[in-house]
Amino acid sequence: MQQILQFGKRTIPFSVQESSNRKTLSISVEDGQVMVTIPTGTEEKTYRQILHKKAPWVLKQLAEFEEMSTATRRILQFRSGEKLPYLGRYYRLKVQQEKIVAPKFRFFKGQFEASLPEQVSTAEHRDHLYPLYRDWIIQKGKTFADKRITRFTQRLGEVPSNLTIRSMEKRWGSCTRNRHILLNWHIFLAPVSMVDYVLAHELAHLKEMNHTPEYWNTLRMLLPDYEERKEWLRINGSQLYV
Repeated sequence: MQQILQFGKRTIPFSVQESSNRKTLSISVEDGQVMVTIPTGTEEKTYRQILHKKAPWVLKQLAEFEEMSTATRRILQFRSGEKLPYLGRYYRLKVQQEKIVAPKFRFFKGQFEASLPEQVSTAEHRDHLYPLYRDWIIQKGKTFADKRITRFTQRLGEVPSNLTIRSMEKRWGSCTRNRHILLNWHIFLAPVSMVDYVLAHELAHLKEMNHTPEYWNTLRMLLPDYEERKEWLRINGSQLYV
């Protein structure tokens, strides 16, 4: 249920979600969206008063998200000699144009290699190679995450029903009600420590779906320095959208 709170000259859109399992109200800001989770039966006047009191904190979280979203991005052109990121490292791209029908893309001996049809212009390199690069990252990222996840599930005592890597516009990851973990493929361009952070962040939701004190305690148990990693991603996250 979408609502609006007026705080001075600022308008704060927010959603309300009722939960019969909750005894207290919680407010979370994720990917520029404000969610108020309330115990079933909570009066509108009550949760609006609490949200109004927390408005300065909410606005700060929204401003930080906006800062990350609008930061200058480095757009790859996929030209020969350019370097492409994977797991925090950069690997040189070698492009050759040949008498072929379809583009080819692979990682071989420490560098990316691509072949393009002879008629493809330099300006069209990105159109042809970006999808192949994305698919390569998704494939390799899935294998990497499947191996990496065990270090957390063993301590957590919980396992997800599935793990999928895909394109996500506004999230680094999510955990569904049926325990399905989804990860944004761009996170695999970041250092391994950031992949671990997003994995742990979503896995902690297997214990607690909302960002309650219990949730943050669970995440801290998995990653004692999660706040530092979260801050790195806030500042540098937009640079991963290449």
